[in-house]
Amino acid sequence: MPVFAVNYVYGPDTDTRMESRPTHRAWQSELYEAGTVLASGPLDNDPAPGGLLLMQAASREDIEAHLAKDPYASVGVIDETIVREWTPVFGPFSQA
Repeated sequence: MPVFAVNYVYGPDTDTRMESRPTHRAWQSELYEAGTVLASGPLDNDPAPGGLLLMQAASREDIEAHLAKDPYASVGVIDETIVREWTPVFGPFSQA
């Protein structure tokens, strides 16, 4: 199954993002338990705050459908979402 690297760039509304963090993490936890999220976590603030999710699904469209349900998306704290298919060659996510 394809693996995707999802890079979120967060906007300046840190207060709303922090208020929504518990529901955002619960959403991620459900996808982790289902095997869709492989790993996730925040990125540092240089050049802007963000997050990285490694996800697997049958298609980019499936990933985008999941991302549309992220509580962060519904409260508007994500300025940019970059989804790229990733081919892990080594490590726990490699499909060799």
